[in-house]
Amino acid sequence: MARRNGDIYTEVIHFMVYPDRIPMTDKRQNRAASLRACKIVTGIFLVACTALLGACATTAPVPASTPPPATAEPGQRSAQSSGIAYQDGSVPIVKTTPPTVVLAGSHRIGSSAAAVAVVEFSDYQCPYCRDFHARIYPRLKKEFVDTGAVQFVHKDLPLKSIHPQALPAALAAGCAGLQKKFWPMHEALYANQGKLSPALYPRLARELGLDESKFGACLADPAREEFVMRDTLEAQKLGISGTPSFVIGIIQGDVMSVARLSRGAPSYEVFAQEIEKLLKPERAGVTPGTR
Repeated sequence: MARRNGDIYTEVIHFMVYPDRIPMTDKRQNRAASLRACKIVTGIFLVACTALLGACATTAPVPASTPPPATAEPGQRSAQSSGIAYQDGSVPIVKTTPPTVVLAGSHRIGSSAAAVAVVEFSDYQCPYCRDFHARIYPRLKKEFVDTGAVQFVHKDLPLKSIHPQALPAALAAGCAGLQKKFWPMHEALYANQGKLSPALYPRLARELGLDESKFGACLADPAREEFVMRDTLEAQKLGISGTPSFVIGIIQGDVMSVARLSRGAPSYEVFAQEIEKLLKPERAGVTPGTR
C-alpha cells in the first residue's frame, strides 16, 4: 500500500502472521523462533524508515538558538529578502537632477540674454567636425545665434590617439582667444584641416594680425594644456568620447542644464526642432522646470 508523506510516497509492507497448526519439533521451534525474531527486526526497521521519510518531507524546526524573525514596528515595511526596513508605508521617490555643463571660461558666441545653449565637443582634426562647420553651423548661427535666441559654445575634445595635431590646434585656438581672435582662428583651423602642423599655427596667427611673440609664448606654456583637458574631463562625465558631440540645454547663469545629447552631428532640421522645444516655454514666460 502506498502512503503519502508530504510530497514523498513510501511503500509500507504489512506482514500477515498466521498461527502455525503443525506440531513443532525442537528444530521447528528453533526455526519458528528465528522467523519471529526476523519479523520483529524487520518491523522495527520499517517503522524507523517511515518516520525518517516523514521528517524529510516536512519543514525542519527552527533551532532553539535561532531568534525568531523580528516583527516590523507600526509604520514600517520590512523586506526579509534584503533586510531593508522602510520608515513609512510608501516607497520614497528618488529625485534626479539633469547633468550640467559649465559655461564659464568657455568660448561662446551669441547674446548674453539667450535662454538656450548648444555646446559642441570637437576636434580640429576630425573630418566630421569640419563637415558640421561647413554645412550646418552657418545656418544654425544665422537662424538662432544671430537672432539672440541661442548661445553656441565650443569645448575641446582632442582625440590624441588618432589625431596627433588635434591638441596643438586646440592650443593654437585657445592662445588666439587670449587676443580675442578665437573664432577667426577656429574657422581658419577647420579651413586648413589638411595642413595642420606646428608651422601652420604661427602663420595663421600672423594672417589674423595677432602679436606673434605672445602667441608663441602661449603655445610654449605647458599650463595651457590644462584648459583643454578641463573640457575633456567634462566630456567624460557626460559619457562623451567621440566628436563631434553636442549637448543642448537651458542656460542658468554660467551653467547649462543638459536637456538633449547627441553623439554625432544631427541635421539642421533636428537641431532646430530640439531648440524650439526648449525655447517654447521660455518665449511663453514659463520656467522649464514647471511645465
